[in-house]
Amino acid sequence: MTERTERTERTVQAERKPQVQSTEAIAAFETAGPSAVSDCKGFEVKHLVKRYANADKPVLNDISFKVEHGTVLVVLGPSGSGKSTLLRTIAGLEPIQGGTISINEKVIDEGRPGTEKAGRSNRSSELRTRIGMVFQSYDLFPNKTVLGNITMAPLLVQKRGKAEVEAEALKLLERVGLADRKDAWPHELSGGQRQRVAICRALILHPEVLLLDEITAALDPEMVREVLDVVLELAKAGQTMLIVTHEMQFARAIADHVILLDGGHIVEESHDAHAFFAHPETERARQFLRTFEFE
Repeated sequence: MTERTERTERTVQAERKPQVQSTEAIAAFETAGPSAVSDCKGFEVKHLVKRYANADKPVLNDISFKVEHGTVLVVLGPSGSGKSTLLRTIAGLEPIQGGTISINEKVIDEGRPGTEKAGRSNRSSELRTRIGMVFQSYDLFPNKTVLGNITMAPLLVQKRGKAEVEAEALKLLERVGLADRKDAWPHELSGGQRQRVAICRALILHPEVLLLDEITAALDPEMVREVLDVVLELAKAGQTMLIVTHEMQFARAIADHVILLDGGHIVEESHDAHAFFAHPETERARQFLRTFEFE
């Protein structure tokens, strides 16, 4: 049993049985489609700067970290600390004004001063699909069915065959417990179901890195666990992920690596998640974690 699996079992043993069975889910996520790059060496951000036009100071300033292939980085921090902006810049949804973003030791985005008003980075479509992102608001297309939402990008952007894409989409839906909802419309789904569809939509592109931005924030409490179960199984299957969350119990269970953001800076970083939550090194981290404690 791996260290993460042991942490997960300790964290969730008192809770209800997951909807997605671990052995089936791991097999599904390992075989749902070919990995984008089998020899991925990880993902790295160096001295990243993000600034908006007319702002007094950068939203993100001199951010550097590396995520090893097959590991999970959890990004924590108070509201307004730059967590979601960090994920959006990594995904190429917003340009950066300094630093670099690399995959497999190859730079895919480089900061350019003067781009504060630009809508997004100038990455190619091929580079964009190497990093997948799931948003807290689902962002499913209301005029497409569940199957249509999942298959649109691989068909239009990656130019893959329809039969192969639909077969993979159905396999992913089966493994997140939604095979019977393939022809449903987004408005017919619960929040938890929509978020699981959004995860499938990201996975079918075979991203080397998957970004998850507060994916349970818009869910009712009873729906949170069904989504987190899927993410836990992805971690066990070796998916490289960057996760922004305020679910501290979940963060403890899944993290290999933790960074705490505050004021656009990394104020603490740990490659020992257990140590971070049990014995944070900085007073700011201790203060942040105390906000989740109740007498």
